[in-house]
Amino acid sequence: MPPAKKQKTAGDAGVSVESNSKDPANESSHPHKNDKNKKSSKPGDPKDPAPHDYICFHRPLFDVESANWLAPDSLEGNELVKQVYKPGFAQEEKDNVYKAAPSEHKDHKWVIMWEAWLKTDILGRKARYCNPDNFGMYLCNDWQGWGMQEIGENVMIEYDKAFHSKGNKRLEDLWVVVSAVGLWLNEDEHIGLLINNEDGSTTCKLIGLIGCALLSTLAATEAAGELKPDSRFLDLTLVISYYFEISHDLPDYGIEGECVAWRREAVKYFKKGKLDPEKGLSATKVRMEKLEKAGDYDGDDEDADAETVDEPVAEGQNANQEAAGEKAVSPPSKGKAKRASGGVQSDEKDPWKWADKFKAYKKGRGSSMGGQKYDITKMSRTDRAAAAFDGKDPLAGVPVKELKEDMVDLV
Repeated sequence: MPPAKKQKTAGDAGVSVESNSKDPANESSHPHKNDKNKKSSKPGDPKDPAPHDYICFHRPLFDVESANWLAPDSLEGNELVKQVYKPGFAQEEKDNVYKAAPSEHKDHKWVIMWEAWLKTDILGRKARYCNPDNFGMYLCNDWQGWGMQEIGENVMIEYDKAFHSKGNKRLEDLWVVVSAVGLWLNEDEHIGLLINNEDGSTTCKLIGLIGCALLSTLAATEAAGELKPDSRFLDLTLVISYYFEISHDLPDYGIEGECVAWRREAVKYFKKGKLDPEKGLSATKVRMEKLEKAGDYDGDDEDADAETVDEPVAEGQNANQEAAGEKAVSPPSKGKAKRASGGVQSDEKDPWKWADKFKAYKKGRGSSMGGQKYDITKMSRTDRAAAAFDGKDPLAGVPVKELKEDMVDLV
């Protein structure tokens, strides 16, 4: 079995501004920090792709570890990095894979929108910013877990803004968020850090909201006729498989019930699109087989044909529906469509009731939702010094501008 989702303790780390680590095992799928930082990749910079253009990136370490788990003769951690990950990384560097257009590496499945790549990087930075161990500080045992929850809420606020957008790139903007969140939660045990938060009730609701965002995006993708192997969303298979990976064993850790009911619906979208598991993560096929039969509670395995969240969509709701000769996955419109907040048609454009669920979550959280309360780089210098083991601000040498703009890198 893959390693348990437990919060790992980071070692003491140095602090720098815009450093560029060379160790691929440390960088996972993000080896080129300077290339990805939004400050060094300004919109309109001719050196960078357009926000919704796809780029290639290095195969993530978490997928190498997953493939190793599936292998009959698995390797231990350091040996896996030495014998498999680093040689693969080196070959990809030799082939100039990173940031290349997918058309230049047609057999390389690791692709992502440029804007989603930048967002994944900033989410990773934010996760490191809420870990007191990285700064030689003590705050409280669950500080990082609460910080992860805060980051998750912030990105759901971003998703809601994109959801209610009336721009012609609305679907791309939704895709950026779900793609980035899926990759981010798989990297560096972020999903484990999130679910180990002592506030289990809120964490469970947040996982449900993240799942609703995925289903809502897939519904919009299906309605646009892009739920298919040759979709213009080149990472369609990868993105869904990210969510299979982070969610397949959530009930084992107490994240169960309605908040994980979205998992089997995601499998339905995957199968409806006739997507190839080989173009997803290494364990995609295994995860799908488990999730098709999985119940929503620990130890509760259901028959794959059991009743799920909603019935298939009514005729005419998907552009590809009649041509495909199959039922759509998204729930049907029930009666006359009503206006939801932001002008979204609650049935036609919001089949998974995102607007209602987000509103309910936000109401339940009140002023506690999101923010930067657990971002150590945003604390005052006095507060950081008070919590530091040596009584000194660990970021004393970092200019305020860099702190405000999330340019602190931990090495």
